[in-house]
Amino acid sequence: MTSRKRGRAEMESSEPPPEMSLLQRIRNTWEFSNLMQYIFIFGKAVKIDEDFSIDDLETECLKSGPSEKLVEIGLALLKCVSSHRGLTPAIFDEYTRRQYVAKAPDTNPFGTDETPKTFDEFDIFTKLSVLCQLSRWTFANPDRMREKMSETGDNEQIQWRVEEIGYDKQERFYYVLDDNRLYRRTDPPLPPPPAPKPKANSKKAKAAARASKRRKTKEFQDSENDDEQDITLDHQVEEAIEGDSFAGRTWECIAVTLTEYRDFLDSIKKSRDADEKALHKRITEDVLPVIEKDEESKQRRQAKKEKEMMNMEKLATAKRSSRLASKSVRLLKQNRRGRQTSQPPLPTKKNKRRWKKLASHA
Repeated sequence: MTSRKRGRAEMESSEPPPEMSLLQRIRNTWEFSNLMQYIFIFGKAVKIDEDFSIDDLETECLKSGPSEKLVEIGLALLKCVSSHRGLTPAIFDEYTRRQYVAKAPDTNPFGTDETPKTFDEFDIFTKLSVLCQLSRWTFANPDRMREKMSETGDNEQIQWRVEEIGYDKQERFYYVLDDNRLYRRTDPPLPPPPAPKPKANSKKAKAAARASKRRKTKEFQDSENDDEQDITLDHQVEEAIEGDSFAGRTWECIAVTLTEYRDFLDSIKKSRDADEKALHKRITEDVLPVIEKDEESKQRRQAKKEKEMMNMEKLATAKRSSRLASKSVRLLKQNRRGRQTSQPPLPTKKNKRRWKKLASHA
């Protein structure tokens, strides 16, 4: 038997995909971008720091230990959900658990023991899930949220809704959120269409009728077992739907930097698909100028920061040189004073006469 040489495409498809870093996994979590979009739009209304950026959120998510900032965000959201007054970080875990017990007991991560699990001990994905859930509960009273917002007109409130900017040939949705990042949503495949029914007088129809009679006899004999299996299956389906908070969809962060945007545009530049042509045009004309401007602003801030660091380094060097010079002058003066005190006093006229008088008596 002769061996067949595999092509490059076949070899690449058989290789396992590279393992994603923690940062990439966080970026591909829909709760992460959802929480940040909530802060962009409603953060001021719920008293979350307006200067808190997507980069700050990434920094907090990547911390190996507890994050005071994430607890602070959770507490701000909890105050809009709970009727309890005087909420503090010390009782955040207990009162967040009470919200879960009342509204979503099946997804309660804090447990039901006397002492609840703490938010700080959760992994980052559970933390994001809790914060995202709290943000959704703030809309239980939408009129109260509207009163806190500065945009009061219907036209202004329509802008809160985020629409997709386009699609690709695989019918995947693309979004650009207020963090200026490109995301892609992939929906699960549609269920297959039902099989066509055979004609009434055909052989298939007669066979199906006979099979139906046999099934009815079988169902009568095994009804109890079937009922138990149906209940178990229904329960498993319900658990799967409740456990999947994104309804089986996949969320991916496609582009963050200007280079990543350009790489993505290059990948669909020569496409003949109408949706991808429209997507390429939309990003090139409407999104890319904003990303380029933001990139220039980041470069200026980075250059300014580096210049400040260099100035601080020069200042620290100058202060060190000044201290060393002052220390050298001080040591020089001390040495001079020491030499002066160790030398005998110079002879004066009075001392000379005294020595002559003593010499004559001798």
